[in-house]
Amino acid sequence: MKCRGLRLKSCCCCVNLRAGCFFMALFEIFASILGFFVGEDGRFLLMGRTAYMVHFIGSIFLMMSSILQIEVLVVIYLVTNIIHLIFCTAFIIDYALSCSFCIFESIPVFFTLVFSLYFWIVAYSYWRRLLWEHNLENDD
Repeated sequence: MKCRGLRLKSCCCCVNLRAGCFFMALFEIFASILGFFVGEDGRFLLMGRTAYMVHFIGSIFLMMSSILQIEVLVVIYLVTNIIHLIFCTAFIIDYALSCSFCIFESIPVFFTLVFSLYFWIVAYSYWRRLLWEHNLENDD
């Protein structure tokens, strides 16, 4: 018996994984640029900007992978998105501990974190589909 793992068949209700990854990459490129220039200050300034830059590069690789259908580029995006999720979580915790009434600033960052987690699942499903399509010995 094979372990299938977590896989989606489409990005949204009617958008396939390849097109969904392309639009996700566009959204995350824009969000990374916005986060890089308008991002946090203080203790996490250098780490935050580095994480946004790494995530920007990973999003470009995801866009290239959705056009060229190369599996390795999706893996690079998955790794950079995990780095982004770690730094975004650390920023939310640090920011929540440092201010008393910062709910309005933390809500957009929290939603970005949730979207990034869903985008990671979609990209992982796309990577699994690419592996299945390029496997010559698939038994399905």
